[in-house]
Amino acid sequence: MSLVNRIFKRVRKDFFRWQYHTVARQILNTRPLERGELPFMLLSMVHQRDIYSYLVAVKSFTRFLNPQRIVVVCDPSINQDDRDVLKRHLPHVELRNAHEFTHPDIPRGGTWERLFAISSFVESIYVVQLDADTLTVQPIPEVRQAIEKDIGFVLGEKEDTPIRSLAEARENALPWMEPGAHIQGICETEMVNVGLPQDARYIRGCSGFTGFPRSAEMRDTLLDFSRRMGNRLGKDWERWGTEQVTSNYIVSNARGTKPLPFPKYGTPDVLNGSTAFLHFIGPLRFINSKYKLISRQVIQLLNNAPA
Repeated sequence: MSLVNRIFKRVRKDFFRWQYHTVARQILNTRPLERGELPFMLLSMVHQRDIYSYLVAVKSFTRFLNPQRIVVVCDPSINQDDRDVLKRHLPHVELRNAHEFTHPDIPRGGTWERLFAISSFVESIYVVQLDADTLTVQPIPEVRQAIEKDIGFVLGEKEDTPIRSLAEARENALPWMEPGAHIQGICETEMVNVGLPQDARYIRGCSGFTGFPRSAEMRDTLLDFSRRMGNRLGKDWERWGTEQVTSNYIVSNARGTKPLPFPKYGTPDVLNGSTAFLHFIGPLRFINSKYKLISRQVIQLLNNAPA
């Protein structure tokens, strides 16, 4: 890509980002969220730059499923003003610091603290992990059913996202193995070599929206998986993306896990009339006005909802 094209792409991205944040700030004009009654926890890890988008995400989600508990694992960038905003709009939110959820056997940073936090809470309650760059725009009965049945769910990346054996996951990832390969593919080719259970499974999902059923074993499974993969990959195990691999592994081996139907639950590039849940992953977030326009619609619905 030429220098001119790179500059144009950057300017275009900055413009769409600015447009989006102008709209997302309007979430501050909506009413505070009331505590729900559904027996699950909604958990997110939030950075200061994502305060407004998180509020749009959580308020759009709770229009359809409003949990008893909401937890925010606060990135170190979150300050007191940010906490006040979160408390004003989510009066019952439980604000926890990321440094509370560390362990010598797992990497630090990225979203590892989020996953370790989940491993603590699932001992007593179903946990739904929700990223700040998501929007819920229609009913999500598949998620409600998973919560009611206490089974796992995971966001797939395409229409057919099967849960595979570790050997099948390796075969699926091998075509991507070339110099500079992404850490996710590297991990997927190595999982079969680290002594995990013979019947272990794996799905190439997205950790941005995942349902974890109650479990007394998740923390042990998490630490064991991280130790084995860390011994195999060394410093590479600290790279961005290893938490997603771990999340995918854990939920794949949880009780009754199913991938959510795609594109009913998907990314904005596959948006259609049936889409209920959107994940605006980085490469697709600020390349056009979709994020802004759908966020504006969500905020308008929140403002027009009966008190």
